[in-house]
Amino acid sequence: MLIFAISMGFWSFRALRSLELKTLSLSLPFRQSSPLRYFREVEMPFLSIPVYGQISEEMYLEIARDAVHHLKKGGAKAVIVPLPLGSPSTMKAQKTVEEILKDSIAILGALNPITSTYSPYGDRRFDRRSLWWVEHPFHNQRRMPWGVMSAQNEFSRLVRFIPSGFREGRTGKPVPDVAILALRRYFDLPDDADIQPYASRLQIGSLAIPIAKDGISYLRNAFWQKTQSVIVATFEQLSDSIRYYPEWSSGKPSDEPLEKIWAKHQGKIVMLDWYGIRQYQFPGYGWTYMQVFGSVFQRSFLTVHHEWNVLLITTLVILLSVFSYAMRNSLTVLLSLALIVATIAVSIWLIDAHNVIFDPIYILVPILLCGFIIPIVKTSGEKKIAEAIIKSLEEENRRLLELQRRSTQGPHF
Repeated sequence: MLIFAISMGFWSFRALRSLELKTLSLSLPFRQSSPLRYFREVEMPFLSIPVYGQISEEMYLEIARDAVHHLKKGGAKAVIVPLPLGSPSTMKAQKTVEEILKDSIAILGALNPITSTYSPYGDRRFDRRSLWWVEHPFHNQRRMPWGVMSAQNEFSRLVRFIPSGFREGRTGKPVPDVAILALRRYFDLPDDADIQPYASRLQIGSLAIPIAKDGISYLRNAFWQKTQSVIVATFEQLSDSIRYYPEWSSGKPSDEPLEKIWAKHQGKIVMLDWYGIRQYQFPGYGWTYMQVFGSVFQRSFLTVHHEWNVLLITTLVILLSVFSYAMRNSLTVLLSLALIVATIAVSIWLIDAHNVIFDPIYILVPILLCGFIIPIVKTSGEKKIAEAIIKSLEEENRRLLELQRRSTQGPHF
């Protein structure tokens, strides 16, 4: 009963919140040798433009302004321009952002301060709704298309993002993720269209994004787009100019003119991917949002199931308690280890084969407690019983010896 109470307490209060969803990535090290064979190649209307080079925030925004202008001419549906953390710090940067917005296809992506911190702290934004706040890039001084960049993937199999749960820091108005705004542009929906979720799903055009009870949409790294980028941008210090290069294909550079390459973005959603925005260079936002849009267009989101946790915890505590009572301690430990491996294997199989998230962390608690505490308690109890039997036998032996001594010392006739 104590083990059951402890296990249910861990589950009810989410005492292992920092370890949640971590066991689902245990198979990741075994996939590093040939990771691409675990990805499904797809075609979708999404391309990224990497921005290379050690450049300042002002120079990055100038590259973004120039790229957005070319993309509008090329017929792109929407361009996501991630902003550096915080508001544009200089008048020049603010003016550049204003010029970016003049091309109506641009969508600004703002980072939540929690998003850019060290990853263990960055993950907290998914655990606590109190952290789902973001500041307006221009402090509400002008209306503009902007959203939060909530999706992140720190070397994990899972990608989580918050479609419409963030709020603006001063007004409290809902702020959608940039992916939602880009999809709205893709389906030619007006910017002021209602995008509030209904019945645990967010409908955008002909596509729907499922939202779990915690307000988060779950997906996994499962897609590989053969053509993720057709052009890259950089700033050459020697010539003091912005340069564009065709992305290499099959190990050799393309010889197509840039006008034709820009035209390949026609009708697509495009994201600028500058590694200088974030603390880590990989995975970049281009890769992460390719997984987001891949899940949207392929209708391949993950579903979360926790409703079996109470039943599994109860069953495991009863099963292991009865087994421990009937069998030796060594067999109980071996069974516990086997159940741990089986539970993790089943959770990995569910996410791979059925797109189901079954987090086993709270199921492992009763298995660990029963596998290691019950044998100790049982051994301690057996020791006390053995000591009591030995004490009883010693007393019985002394009583018999005393009777024997009295019989030998009796009167002789």
